[in-house]
Amino acid sequence: MTRILNEVQAMQNPALGAAMLWRFTCGYSPSSSPNGTPVPLSFVVLPLTFHARSLCEVEGTQAGSGLRRFEEKFRDRGDVLLSLQPRMLAMRDLSLRSLRIALRAGLLTLVPAEAVLWPRSLAAAPTEAKAVSDLLKAAEKLGSWCRDVSLFEVAGLLKVEF
Repeated sequence: MTRILNEVQAMQNPALGAAMLWRFTCGYSPSSSPNGTPVPLSFVVLPLTFHARSLCEVEGTQAGSGLRRFEEKFRDRGDVLLSLQPRMLAMRDLSLRSLRIALRAGLLTLVPAEAVLWPRSLAAAPTEAKAVSDLLKAAEKLGSWCRDVSLFEVAGLLKVEF
């Protein structure tokens, strides 16, 4: 049991979370976008991408399909999205630590007056590990999907409260 917990901690670490938040904001706020990423959305990224069933659906949904199409895949299996809120609360500390690391490392910039995040660089993330690369791509895809709907709609589609 300890070995499994160590593997989970190794994969779900704040540094990886910081990189995923950065890629999420790159997807949400590309160079052509005038809008920054709302801070509350940063609490959705890790619970969705560190959860095997939801990550599988993110990876299996085409980038152009959008958040509504992603949500439709769970209509028959509503427990996955209904369990997102408790996962968000359980991973809140990890999300906050990841956000702090991303800000300190210069991956993200926070604009407090607007409560938005901006990526400091849009360059592709250099990685050799396929598992990490897949997580970063999934986070960026989620960001682009969230960009196309309002924060209110994200909350409704994912069944979460910010």
